[in-house]
Amino acid sequence: MPILKEHRSLLVAMCAAQFFMPFMMAGVNAVLPPLGETLGASARELSLVGAVYSLGLVIFQLAGGTLGDIFGRRRIFLTGMCIFGCTSIVLGFVSNMTLFIVLRLVQGTGCALLSSCSLALLVSAAPGNLRASYLGISGAAVYAGIACGPPLAGLVAGWLGWQWLFRLTGLAALAAMLLTVSRVKLEWRPSKGEHFDVGGCLIYGCCMTALTIGASELADHPGLGGGMLALWAALAVLLCIRELHSSFPLLDVRMLARNRVTSLSLVAAFINYCSFFGMLFFFSLYLQVGRGMSVEQTGLVLALQALVQALSSPLAARLCNRWQAGYVCTLGTILCGCGLLLAAFLHLDSSLLIIFGSQALLGLGVSFFALSNTTIIMESAGEANVGRASGLVGMVRTAGMLCNMVIITLTLSFFLGHEAVGAHNVDKFLRAMRLDMILFGVLNLLAVSCTLARNVSRRH
Repeated sequence: MPILKEHRSLLVAMCAAQFFMPFMMAGVNAVLPPLGETLGASARELSLVGAVYSLGLVIFQLAGGTLGDIFGRRRIFLTGMCIFGCTSIVLGFVSNMTLFIVLRLVQGTGCALLSSCSLALLVSAAPGNLRASYLGISGAAVYAGIACGPPLAGLVAGWLGWQWLFRLTGLAALAAMLLTVSRVKLEWRPSKGEHFDVGGCLIYGCCMTALTIGASELADHPGLGGGMLALWAALAVLLCIRELHSSFPLLDVRMLARNRVTSLSLVAAFINYCSFFGMLFFFSLYLQVGRGMSVEQTGLVLALQALVQALSSPLAARLCNRWQAGYVCTLGTILCGCGLLLAAFLHLDSSLLIIFGSQALLGLGVSFFALSNTTIIMESAGEANVGRASGLVGMVRTAGMLCNMVIITLTLSFFLGHEAVGAHNVDKFLRAMRLDMILFGVLNLLAVSCTLARNVSRRH
């Protein structure tokens, strides 16, 4: 891919930032057993290790983009990288589980700031004809983080101990921060002088906290989970009403109402992430419980999707440069839907070719969709709103993933109740998986209507 010489250091630092977010999510899951043994953690406490990290991401992704527009995207990026790097190193020395969980929330907050601003910095720096290429490289870094997380974390934990996963990641983050300080002097501050919407941020934080708790508690505590989801819906309405009357809104509802291209692209992104996020969860249980594979074998099989995504990102960038990004996005949406529907045909004695085919279609589809859709959102939002648009991309991605969790939780609760998945109820599990794959596949194909309507709006 063509890269301007003066942007090489920027791309290295930004791709490192995009790599860290999924790496710390996927990698930590691989070292939870030794981590829990060392810190004497309960199963409930171990579940919070990932949940609070995701919560930090959810709350501050939207705020990070707005803060970057007001105070400087490079400045907020460096702040987030410093928080993430320092917290990661400290996590490698913590011996108290409660403190570890609190620091994971702080780590997620830093990662949200650096993630939202890194995307905005790339879009702002890239010339129009190279924007898709830069975003393609950034997207490959995200998928590399997903693919490398479990195997690298396992190797580090096996050789040096799980603590070194955090220490080495923190040192790498601080190295990327120093590279940015010394070699990247570009800065954008389009909303200088505006006030940050503290009230809106607090309501939004409470809203996303309610959604996260509701999604995670729905299966084990239906009353609490349902109540938190109801609170989430009420807070979401309150947030929209407040932001409509705010002079400097955190969530610019009026801009979304006026800008049909941006709003339709965000809806398509929400549907897409709501559809395919649970695939790895279902496939992991299917392969281990249904097919009797080991954790190592399952990890190798499931790495195919991330590998296809990483390898096809440069192709997606070239297609966006050669053709209209809207057509590439529509093609990606169709491929995702087909991959999900193909998975609905899985049985216990099915050929693994169905798994491989479904993963390949999803990997290719997600790569085509994510790159082109993000490019369209950034271009349609305008230079003054790039930071906010970057935060919105992260917000709808995370909200879609949480919605996917809710749907899967409800489906499994209906078919399995409170039983764990095992050999005795694998048939019920397969029925739940098939129902969700059909639902997600059809839902994803319905998102094609959003991309087609958006394509028509772009032409006019």
